[in-house]
Amino acid sequence: MMVTGFQNQSRPPLYGWPSARSLQNAPLPQSRSVDDSNLNLKISIVIPTLNQGNTIEDTICSIINQDYPCYEIIIMDGGSNDSTLEVIDRYRPYLAHVTSAPDKGQSQAINRGFERASGDIFAWLNSDDYYLPGTLAKVADTFSNPSIEFLVGAGDVISMDHKFLRFIPERILNREALIDWKDDRWIMQQSCFWRPSLWHRVGGVDESLGLLMDYDLWFKFSSICEPAAVDHKLGIMRYYPEAKTVKFRSKTNQELAYVYAKHGIFDELRELVASLVEQNSALEAQLSTIQSSLPVRLLKRLSLLPLVTDR
Repeated sequence: MMVTGFQNQSRPPLYGWPSARSLQNAPLPQSRSVDDSNLNLKISIVIPTLNQGNTIEDTICSIINQDYPCYEIIIMDGGSNDSTLEVIDRYRPYLAHVTSAPDKGQSQAINRGFERASGDIFAWLNSDDYYLPGTLAKVADTFSNPSIEFLVGAGDVISMDHKFLRFIPERILNREALIDWKDDRWIMQQSCFWRPSLWHRVGGVDESLGLLMDYDLWFKFSSICEPAAVDHKLGIMRYYPEAKTVKFRSKTNQELAYVYAKHGIFDELRELVASLVEQNSALEAQLSTIQSSLPVRLLKRLSLLPLVTDR
């Protein structure tokens, strides 16, 4: 069975996909097949979203148009008031579950989504990101090796208008590789997949984290399993000013300090604190210079600027 006519004809082809027409006329997802061992692994994909009606269609279409039909999509919407739910409704036949209700943030939405998952492989995909063609088949083939518990692939970072920005290679995420994250050697969360047993052993993502829940999760995974890597582009990440990781960048250091302390990474924690103290001292020096400048002193004398006193 096919459901046709969903994809907006005016939308340009997705970066990495051959054409806009490749995102149409997708067959509905299938259950496990006893006749084809390649379809015995069901992939559960949780999509957390909030007010991303302009991008979530790409996310959904990049899943339903894979050449691997044994999947389930679980959408956890935090109570969107834009076109997100309208887009979701157009794809209901492809979706295993949809929740739309206020939550405490993305981490809680992810945990709640996986509570409903029934697959053999887990992943989450943010509603402004998407998969490349052939991703699910490649992942299922890799996980046919029963020793694989956690898989990391490569991917590209692009702009909102589908221009290439950066290639992120695959990495085997042991503790040392994860610590290298501070040197801008990070990985694509969009290209990570794992077994449900591993997820349940670590208790899901830390709901106190709003930005680095994936970084914390990789530490938890790597402490109890041997991560694997595949030299293959699996996911696409959009990077733009309104993206959460960009918009709330100032909060990253706060969460990074928490993750370092949580996992006993004290050398890096001390280095981070020292860097923040140095930055604060530099800002205080700049503020002192500005306050002592002639224009500011004149404005204060004319009572056009408030006096700043020590508390």
